[in-house]
Amino acid sequence: MNIKMGVAKAGIKPSGDYDILVLKFNPSVYSAVFTQNSLAAAPVLYDRLISNLQEKISAIVVNSGNANAATGEEGYKNAERMAELVAQYLDIDKEEVMVFSTGVIGVQLPMDKVEKGIDEAIKNLTEFDLELASRAISTTDAFYKYYETTGMIDDKTFTVKGIAKGAGMIHPNMATMLAYIFTDVEIEKQLLDQTVKLVADRTFNSISVDGCESTNDSFLVVATGESGAKIDQSNKIYFAKKIYEVALELAKMIVKDGEGATKLIQISVNQALSKEEAKKVGEAIARSNLFKTAMFGNDPNWGRILSAVGQLHIDVDFSKVKLYIGDFLIYNGAPVDYDRQKAVEYLKNNREISIDLYLSRGEADWIFYTCDLGYKYVEINAEYTT
Repeated sequence: MNIKMGVAKAGIKPSGDYDILVLKFNPSVYSAVFTQNSLAAAPVLYDRLISNLQEKISAIVVNSGNANAATGEEGYKNAERMAELVAQYLDIDKEEVMVFSTGVIGVQLPMDKVEKGIDEAIKNLTEFDLELASRAISTTDAFYKYYETTGMIDDKTFTVKGIAKGAGMIHPNMATMLAYIFTDVEIEKQLLDQTVKLVADRTFNSISVDGCESTNDSFLVVATGESGAKIDQSNKIYFAKKIYEVALELAKMIVKDGEGATKLIQISVNQALSKEEAKKVGEAIARSNLFKTAMFGNDPNWGRILSAVGQLHIDVDFSKVKLYIGDFLIYNGAPVDYDRQKAVEYLKNNREISIDLYLSRGEADWIFYTCDLGYKYVEINAEYTT
């Protein structure tokens, strides 16, 4: 893919690390999903407008260290100014640029630094480097998040590359996170929109770190069309699986990096009446602090799982419910005599934990991802702006 990248250390982040990212590509079809938070950040408001007006884009600009959220009219003008600057430097229309921000809420962007950073980034455009790009958009991330894969359609190889950031303030809708996926297939916007919505529901909208929905969450997929591999009704599922593969890996990285997390927890809800019910149950377990702290303490306290389901007030017959932690059957319509010490060892010795719940109500299923909740999360967020 012919994507050019520029980064800069503009001084927005207290750490002094890279905090401006500009990506330039040929005019491309795209699809975007944004946070549903009513306090949506200025760049989200701006990008929503662009999404409704513009069929193709040619660049994105991201700043980290400042969310430009809850910043009023001045914040919106600053987001628009970022697009104007990139468009001016790259000699493209302002409407071809999407703007993203992440960081502290309620602080105006230091536009003198932002402007110098954009200038520096564009003057030093180079080849797309996934690791460096993910570094430039990171905030409290403990590691950089990127992933790529390839596929083949009609003897034409295509690539799918993704970067993301996020570790705290993670919960649908979206699940603070930013994620960008680039592919070189040819695809109509309507079909790409359908694909992205389905993928987002199963990945970034099925993760939770702390139950806090961000003001800035954004997921963007760009299709440059350079490979010549054309997506249509005959191969759309194959393509969707490739986008899903990248999105899921990025989403799981975000959960693994949950601030202070020691475990990635996969919650599989089976035999629900509908996918909506299955997802709702998975989400209820994922956001239970009692469950998450039990996982941190390696405690197979199954009562916390079932009580999270019970407080949804749906008509579950718990005498028919089965619950597994790992391979251990913990509950089967009633408490089960299981080897508790081995279950404790399973939780203690594994970084990835599986919870499997069978509701005996239907045939629908859903997978939700979360992490444990420990001391470090409190420390990081107690001192976030100080």
